[in-house]
Amino acid sequence: MLNEKQRCLYLANEAKAIGRGGIKEVNKVSVVSRVTTIKWLKEINEEGYQPIEVIRCRKEGGGRKLIEKKKPESLNVLEGLLEPHTKGDPTNPLKWTDKSLRSLEKALKGEGFDVSDTTIALILKMQGYTLQANRKELAITISHPDRNA
Repeated sequence: MLNEKQRCLYLANEAKAIGRGGIKEVNKVSVVSRVTTIKWLKEINEEGYQPIEVIRCRKEGGGRKLIEKKKPESLNVLEGLLEPHTKGDPTNPLKWTDKSLRSLEKALKGEGFDVSDTTIALILKMQGYTLQANRKELAITISHPDRNA
């Protein structure tokens, strides 16, 4: 959960709290080098040291691009697949589909879009769909009189 700088500061604080032999103990447990721990320990011990809140560790824009940005036509294809299977009350903003994420994934891959079921779930959530499992309903017919026998 910590980025690189936060992890090093934490380890340096732990070494400081342990006291004599703290650097050796911290490095025995962690994968951070002794030199790095000493560097951050010196920074902590400097006068006027103010911890800086780090919001981002890396530059924005990294990672895989969203399929909506790479291939916006995939959203139209997904809407076309969902339209006959969309359920919900028109007066209520909640809507859902009786198609599973896996079947939508197979259909989109058949159309030439390489997309995962997790991505489809995110897209559906952004479009206002809720993910609900099919509900079994009881049969309306009367059961056989000797059923319990």
